[in-house]
Order: sequence, then C-alpha cells, then structure tokens
Amino acid sequence: MNDIKTLNRAFDEMRKPALARLHGKEAEVLAGNTGIDYDKNQRIFSLTSMSEKIQVHYPQYEITPELNDWHHLLLLHYMDVADGTPLSGQLMTFGELPGGMVRGGGFDRQSERTLSLQLGNCPPDLVRKACEALGAEIFDSNADLSGVFHLFPFYPITLKLWFADEELPGSGRLLLDRSAAHFLSVEDAVTAGSLVLEGLLKKYKELC
Repeated sequence: MNDIKTLNRAFDEMRKPALARLHGKEAEVLAGNTGIDYDKNQRIFSLTSMSEKIQVHYPQYEITPELNDWHHLLLLHYMDVADGTPLSGQLMTFGELPGGMVRGGGFDRQSERTLSLQLGNCPPDLVRKACEALGAEIFDSNADLSGVFHLFPFYPITLKLWFADEELPGSGRLLLDRSAAHFLSVEDAVTAGSLVLEGLLKKYKELC
C-alpha cells in the first residue's frame, strides 16, 4: 500500500509542473504545434495513441480514458514541448538525440536485447498482429518486419525486426524521426520507447 501511495505522490508531483507550464497556452496554438485535433465548441483535444482513443479537456487538461501514469505525463509533456516542426522522414537511434548518448544509448542497447530475446524467435505473423493491434502501420523495408507506432501525431516510433534463422539470431531496433527532440526531452523519449516496447510485448503475450 505504501508503494502505491509513493507512486501516486510521485505522479502528482510530476503532473503539477506539467500543468503549470500548459496553463494559459492557447488551444489553437497547441493544436498546430502538436497535430492534435481540437474541437473549439466542446473544448476537447482528440487523438489516437497506440490504438487508444484519447480526449484532453481544455483548459483543465483532464484526460479520458484514464491512462497509464507515464503515458499521461508523456502526453502533457508533448503538448507543452511540441513546436510543430515537420517530420524529417529520416530515422535515428535514441542515442543520437541531442544529449542522448548515455540515457538514449542505454535504451538502444536494452531495447535491442529485449527485442532479440523476446520477439526475435517468435512467429512473425503473431508479432505482426501484435503490432497492428497497437495501431502500427506495417511497411516494407530491409527488415523482416517494420512498423510505425504513432504514439503522438508528430512522434512516430519505428520498429525494425529481423527474425532468427539457421544462421543468425533475431535482432531488432526502435528508432525515432530526426525531428524528435522538438517534441520530447531525452528522458521522455526513453519513457516513450519503453511504453511502446512494453505495450508490444504485452499485446504479443495476449495473442499467444
């Protein structure tokens, strides 16, 4: 019980400054910077994040349905930081983020290891279904399976996965668009990548 209270308190302490930074920002400007649809009559932002339909009520920034705490905070941070920079269409690792050598590079290694061990030996059709269940757009590339997860409108996270064969073990990577630093900090980027990775593993297990 104490652990739950501590986690709730930590979430509240991080949420307060995020709301304070958003206070007074114009809804139409936020919509343009984030790519999130805004209904000025209902005063509601609407988006789909990893197949979850989400509404943000303005100006209180109440979010429905209830999200995972980290997902909730990421959305508030995204709305605060986003500056509307166009997507570049070029991919990079988390370690290539400005100032991301330590935190981002660590996540690159961790996620590659997780993808290799937990998905690299799995049936490709099931992994593809898990990706699609999270709203990923599957596309052709040099990998055996590639998909783009739309965490937020201007924040795609790309999966590239190679399945194990007789000669090579499975391997995989999560990648960001080169515009990513205009929308989330390095710390938040790592949280975003973890959210996608954990969601994918959970969805795969549900399908097995």
